[in-house]
Amino acid sequence: MNATMLDDDLYNKELLKLAGKGDCRLDHPDYSITHDNPLCGDRITIELEMEGNVIKNIGYKARACALCKASAQLIKELAPGHDLPYLQDFHGKLKTHMKENQSLKFSGNWKFFNVFQPVIKIKNRHTCVLLPFEALVKIERKN
Repeated sequence: MNATMLDDDLYNKELLKLAGKGDCRLDHPDYSITHDNPLCGDRITIELEMEGNVIKNIGYKARACALCKASAQLIKELAPGHDLPYLQDFHGKLKTHMKENQSLKFSGNWKFFNVFQPVIKIKNRHTCVLLPFEALVKIERKN
């Protein structure tokens, strides 16, 4: 497999479409946390509006690669209606699948994370996909 093929697989159309949606900040978030990846320079700010323990809305600002932006966008679209422990459980599953080189075969709405299947082969890019979840971990610890 040459580098061009790998890049085409890694940055597929679905992923680039997600990443291209851009930042979407919240006017009055209940929580806001910024998390950095010092190895690559990615930075993400995640904002949450909560209704009790349930996420009502998510916003984010990303100075990051397409992988991180696409992951943040999927979280924004899929997380409302869930609580932080639910997201952390999914984060753990995604992280384990990537680390153990397992196929991503998520179901339901979370199947959209299967778009990151090509990332599994490139260990140093796992943190890009997981960075938005790591920010959520920091929010959960503050509660």
